[in-house]
Amino acid sequence: MTNFKIEKDKLLSELDSEIKLNPDNEILKSLNRILNSYQSVSELNGILSRTVVDSLGFEFKIGEKLIEFENYFSDFSNSIRSAELRRLAKKLIKENTRITFYGKAWSESKADWIYFDKVFDLKKIRNKLAFGENIIEHQNLDVRSGLESGFIDTNTNEGIMGKIKTTANNV
Repeated sequence: MTNFKIEKDKLLSELDSEIKLNPDNEILKSLNRILNSYQSVSELNGILSRTVVDSLGFEFKIGEKLIEFENYFSDFSNSIRSAELRRLAKKLIKENTRITFYGKAWSESKADWIYFDKVFDLKKIRNKLAFGENIIEHQNLDVRSGLESGFIDTNTNEGIMGKIKTTANNV
C-alpha cells in the first residue's frame, strides 16, 4: 500500500462488488459514499473505521480492509515516496513531534510536504540519517510566506519542514 488513489480505487471496486451482493445494506452504500468523497490522505478523520466498528462490524472482509486503509494513510509519513524523508518523518512521529501541516506547500507544488512543530538542526539530522545528494537543505526566512527550515528530495519534490528558531534578525 503506497498510493492513496490506487488503494482507494481498489477499495471502491470491492465495495461496489459487496453492494451488488448485498443491495439492501445501507452501511455498505454509506461507506462507499464516504470513501469516494476523499480526495487526499489529509481528509481521513476516522469516520470509515468508526462506521465499520459501530455499524458494519466484521461481517464483511471489506470492513477490515477499510480500517487498514484508514490506519495506514492516516500516518502521513506512509504517503511520502522518498525513503530518506519518510525515515525522518517516521522518526519525528515516533518522538511525538506534532504535525502542523500536511499537503501541498503552495498552490503550484506538485508534491506533499509535512511540517513539524520543531526546530531542526539540519546538519545533525543530515549526518545522523546519512542523506544522499538528492536531499537538499531548505530555509525560507520570509516572514510573509512563512519561516521554515528542513529538507527537500530533489527526485520527488517532497519536503519535511520544521520551524526556524526566531531571532531579532528574522522576525
